[in-house]
Amino acid sequence: MHDVVGRAAGGLFALLGRPRIERVFAQELARRIPLPVDAQLSAAARGLQIAGIYVCVVGNRSLADCACLRDVLIVDGQERLQQLLQGALEDWQWLPRRMSAGITE
Repeated sequence: MHDVVGRAAGGLFALLGRPRIERVFAQELARRIPLPVDAQLSAAARGLQIAGIYVCVVGNRSLADCACLRDVLIVDGQERLQQLLQGALEDWQWLPRRMSAGITE
């Protein structure tokens, strides 16, 4: 997606007759700008990591071997991991009630 946006910006600058250096600069700048979908993908990935940690815990697997836990610890540190797990537990405690009521988000 970032490459498409970058190429489009470079193409626009080419249509405007801008010098090559400006086209390349615009292309690289546009390619690096965060897109709204980036936040959604990041949130989805984080949810999968937390779900993976939960699977390890519930399955009595060694947390030392949990790839999801290891990744969160390496990237975010232990304090952030505790915040994420607390948030997930608060969200999941209402899940059975939502499922029985047929409410989906």
